[in-house]
Amino acid sequence: MFSSLIPYDPSIDTSLGHRNLVLIYCVVWLIQLAYGTYAIRQWVATRKGRR
Repeated sequence: MFSSLIPYDPSIDTSLGHRNLVLIYCVVWLIQLAYGTYAIRQWVATRKGRR
């Protein structure tokens, strides 16, 4: 499924595997994006509550 999206390149392969590193990178970015969205929503909610 992901093989066409993440082509294998042996020159940059690591002990974890290139595809695994790319997937880990994507998951970490999604977690950061979700937390950033949560933090902004909480900040907006507290600002609305102060008025």
